[in-house]
Amino acid sequence: MKKRWCAYLLGGCLAAGLLGCGESADAGAADLTESYRRGVKDNEIRESSEEFKKAYTEFAVALLSGGRSGREGKNTMVSPLSVMTALEMTRAGAAGDTLAQMDQTLYSGMIAAKGKEELMTFANRLPNTNKVRFHMADSVWFRDDAERFVPDENFLRTEAEEYDASVFSAAFDADTCDTINQWVSRETDGMVPEIVDQIPEDAVMYLVNAMAFQGEWEEVYRENQLGPAEFTCADGSTAEITMMYGEEKTYLENEDAVGFVKPYKDGYAFAALLPRGDLSLDEYLGMLDAETFLGLLAGASDEKVETGLPKFTAETGLELSELLSEMGMPLAFDVQNADFSVMGSCPNGENICISRVLHRTYIDVNETGTKAAAAAVVEMIAGYALSEEPKRVILDRPFVYAIIEEESGLPVFIGTVEAL
Repeated sequence: MKKRWCAYLLGGCLAAGLLGCGESADAGAADLTESYRRGVKDNEIRESSEEFKKAYTEFAVALLSGGRSGREGKNTMVSPLSVMTALEMTRAGAAGDTLAQMDQTLYSGMIAAKGKEELMTFANRLPNTNKVRFHMADSVWFRDDAERFVPDENFLRTEAEEYDASVFSAAFDADTCDTINQWVSRETDGMVPEIVDQIPEDAVMYLVNAMAFQGEWEEVYRENQLGPAEFTCADGSTAEITMMYGEEKTYLENEDAVGFVKPYKDGYAFAALLPRGDLSLDEYLGMLDAETFLGLLAGASDEKVETGLPKFTAETGLELSELLSEMGMPLAFDVQNADFSVMGSCPNGENICISRVLHRTYIDVNETGTKAAAAAVVEMIAGYALSEEPKRVILDRPFVYAIIEEESGLPVFIGTVEAL
């Protein structure tokens, strides 16, 4: 069975000979992937269970809502799949209460081992065709200094075999920072050109996920469907925009929102949710949960809806450590009490914990389709709705959107448009 967990990762050697196996990278990073990969494990392709859909979507909504904190009025997008994958790779190195908290945060209401299997299965079966491209890659980078940090060999083997991650040892200097960013840029088709600003002196490992999506609309917008419009921003100001008008066949509606689904050519769709009446985006997100989101999609009606979708481009950069701690895994960030003993050890007696979880996303929605990308980096440190009349949804004020995998309805990306 063809594996899509990292669809374009070439046996641990980065494409075009930029990093030959066992050779030094531009900044001295050694690719050790083949030293640990003995055969990548695969999973049986199957539908996602209802309990996984609920846990995954709960994480997605919490990540979006929390990610907007302090950014109200600004466009925000997150990739729950990217963040969960990077944290799942990190979870493989956790033990004790630290592991238990990560289990609950990632897979609320599920047995974590089943949650992990379903997460990997979901990622494996995401469509990647000649019509719609989806690409995801993972990597692990550790400090090449045995006096500071010794990675556990079994942990590295798990990362290479179970997560199909490339494994690199590096000096963890300024050049390594550049090399990690170059790797992320390459794996996101240049849409996330940089994510790590610097490598702290106490950093010992980075666990990285990167993904890129490019999809053409099943029905592209023609020139006569584009027109000037006014968008009312979250702060009450207005902006002149280009609106893409059309007619879709899937209408979304409940007591709090209306919306529509616009399909891409193969396997994915764009879902938009517009809060009703005087309900603000903040108020709507406060009511939005996994049951509501999945219920809206499950209850979609096959009826015509006149639509207006603004052309927009947005980038988001977040540091998620405080949010993830509040979501239920504070021990992972506690240098005194975190337990990542499965990951490796420090000969000088220092303990390992997560320092930062960096997340960057990019999206471009235009008349032909959508380009989107995301990267997540976990930095480890050592230290002591029917009417005959057509429905109408014009997105001329703040709204929520998601790029969903059509079969499951799960969001690969989810975001808000609040200002244009």
